[in-house]
Amino acid sequence: MNYYNVIGILNTSMAAIFCIALLEIWRNSRTLNYIGVFGLSYAIRSLCFGIFYFAFSLENPVLRYSANIFLLFAIMLLSIGLSNRRGRRPRYGPLLAIGALTLGPLHYYQFMDPDLLARVVILNSGLAILSLLMLLDVARAPRRTPVEQVLLGLLLVSFAGYLLRPLFLIASGASGQQFEGSYWLVVSISDALICAMTAVGVLAVIASDVMDGIKSDALIDTLSGLFNRRGFEPRALRAMARQAAGKPVAIILSDLDHFKSINDLFGHSSGDLIIRHFADVLKEEAPGGAIMARLGGEEFAIMLPSGAAVAAHELAEEIRTAFKQTAPDIMSGEASPTASFGIAIAREDENLEALMDRADRALYRAKGDGRDRVHLAE
Repeated sequence: MNYYNVIGILNTSMAAIFCIALLEIWRNSRTLNYIGVFGLSYAIRSLCFGIFYFAFSLENPVLRYSANIFLLFAIMLLSIGLSNRRGRRPRYGPLLAIGALTLGPLHYYQFMDPDLLARVVILNSGLAILSLLMLLDVARAPRRTPVEQVLLGLLLVSFAGYLLRPLFLIASGASGQQFEGSYWLVVSISDALICAMTAVGVLAVIASDVMDGIKSDALIDTLSGLFNRRGFEPRALRAMARQAAGKPVAIILSDLDHFKSINDLFGHSSGDLIIRHFADVLKEEAPGGAIMARLGGEEFAIMLPSGAAVAAHELAEEIRTAFKQTAPDIMSGEASPTASFGIAIAREDENLEALMDRADRALYRAKGDGRDRVHLAE
């Protein structure tokens, strides 16, 4: 087996290995759909180089053209995956235009007027433009993470590689069969490097996203979608540290009334529905900048940012009223859940523990006075 065959098999197997790794990660992280798109990209890349291997061995122009189609499609999928990761709509229009403007001339110089050098220039120009499109997508992120900076650098290297490949071949002065052999060698080696580098960048970004998801899961209450106590407290402390003079923060503690009775009478699934609904009411009514949490069980907290304390009582009343009016629908009229509220406005040099303790005592008084009401701490 000569080194051309070795390199051809290496490219095919390398892309296949990356494909399997990406699809396995996606299988365990289905919420990150873009990983599946990356995996499909490397699957098609593997197919592409498998076809290239036979195309050069059999000297079949149809296989060569087919391989170029698959290679372009694989790079397009990388671009689509990067857009999906950012939550943006992929650039389908430009991608289709680049594909058409590349494959049309390729078809002409493959079947109508065979010219290998023209095909080399056209194909690599199309690949370079696709890489430039991905570069722009990553570069336009307002705040790039370190791994995104690495990905940006690797995409830049890929872009430069596609641009330099035709120049390198032209500079070599090779012609005829020698030119074709040189092209296969340059393509095989450079694409192995580009494939590996891009995969490293993609896997680094995925690892970062998965870790962020794990961190987020540790701080978010899965039932309500609000922060749990671990996620709430550091953010509340930072909010207190940012208080402006004369513009204190305020905290609202809330407790669902007779919640144990609801669980006992209607089951925990009904109790879960009530918790989700109350959390939805908080999200709808709370102002921007508010920090909301389910502290445990049926107890909730809202930290209002500096300067919003004057509206704390009004906000608590709005939440209480909205919940009281809409919650019976969740229970099909079989129960009328309500909530009680305690409010505390931060004093000068007061810490979070003391602030929450005052709000908790106000909440206790609200429950003692008959529930379904709002009390302000002294």
